[in-house]
Amino acid sequence: MRNLLAILSIVAVLYVISCARPAEPAAQAENAAPKSNAVPPAPVDDAPRITLADAKKEYDAGTAVIVDVRPESAYKDEHIKGSLNITGDTLAENINKLPKGKKIIAYCS
Repeated sequence: MRNLLAILSIVAVLYVISCARPAEPAAQAENAAPKSNAVPPAPVDDAPRITLADAKKEYDAGTAVIVDVRPESAYKDEHIKGSLNITGDTLAENINKLPKGKKIIAYCS
C-alpha cells in the first residue's frame, strides 16, 4: 500500500508539473533559422485519467483531494469547491499541503 501511495504521489506531481509548464514562445523573426533539424520528441503524457463521476465519488468519500494546478488568477476566477491551488511553480513549497493517504486528483483546464 505504501508503494502504491508513493507511485500515485509521483504521478500526481509529474502531472501537476506538466500542466503548469508555460508554452514555448514562437520565433521572433520570420527569418530565424531553426536551432537544429532534429524533430523534438513528443511530450510523454502517461498520467492516469479518471472520469468526473469517479473523481466526485472519491472526493465525496473523503479518499481523494482535488488539486487545481492552474495559475492563481484562473483559480480565483473559478474553481472546484474544496480544491487546493498548487501550481507547478509552487509545488515544492506546498507539497506538505497534500494529505497523506489520499488519492491526488489534479486538473488544469
